[in-house]
Order: sequence, then C-alpha cells, then structure tokens
Amino acid sequence: MEDLSINIKEQTIRSQKRAGMTLVETVVAVAVLAIFSTGACKLLLSHRKISDMARAHYTAINIAKNRLELVRTFDFDQVGNFIEDKVVVDASGMPNTVGNYRRTTQISAVSDNLLELTVTVDLRNRQTLAFTPAKEVLNTYFARYLESGGGTAPPPPSS
Repeated sequence: MEDLSINIKEQTIRSQKRAGMTLVETVVAVAVLAIFSTGACKLLLSHRKISDMARAHYTAINIAKNRLELVRTFDFDQVGNFIEDKVVVDASGMPNTVGNYRRTTQISAVSDNLLELTVTVDLRNRQTLAFTPAKEVLNTYFARYLESGGGTAPPPPSS
C-alpha cells in the first residue's frame, strides 16, 4: 500500500512538471507565431504601398497620354489653346481641386511647322497632401501638314 501511495505521488509530481513544460512550450509557440505574423504584416503593408505607388504612376502616365491625344485631334493653329500650368486633376484627367494629380502642358516651337508638346503630371503625396517631385513627363511632336506644292511634302495621291 505504501508503494502505491509513493507511486501516485510520483505520478502527480511528473504530471505537474509536464503541465509546466506545456505552458512554457505554448508561450514559446505564441512568441514565434507573433514574430512571424509581424514580419508577414510588414511585408504585406510594404507590398501594398509599392502597389499603390505603381498604380498612381500608371494613372499619371495615362493622364498625360490622354492629354496628348486630345491635342492631336485639333488643328495645328489651335494647339496653343491647350497650354496649362499646374492644373489639379482627378484620375480621369478632369480638373478637380481635390484631385491627386497636377498637370502642366507646355508647347514649344521647333520650327514654323513643328511644335513640341510636353505634358508633366505631378503626384500628390497621400500623407502630406503636397505634390511631390515624383512626376511623369511625356513629349511628342505636332506637325502642320504642308499643302501640295507649298513645301517639301510630296503631293497627295491622286484618285
């Protein structure tokens, strides 16, 4: 009977030791999980920030391209009407005082029959709400078509 009570006491002590180890193991496991979770969250947040910046630059390029294409639809003599300086626009390129983009259109004469169009789009910093020097710039040329016999252009094909 005495052996039985000693055996029970030893088993009780062993089970108490195992319970303590299980608690320590659980705390270590939770700590390791927390470290990996923190790292994963930082990775996801940095990926999100980079993705948002890439999307903003892509939108800025499209705003500039759309502006250049709009100018191309008009006659050579009307191109000067599209000069603008630091107009705040939204993602679709429409003027909007709370837009996240600022567009500037400049036109410079290369020759009598050739103009260089430059569209610059600045991005608004979302934390400070100020326009940052990170900008997208697109250039193109706009030519006046010469009439037949009035320059170096070949005459139009006869039908």
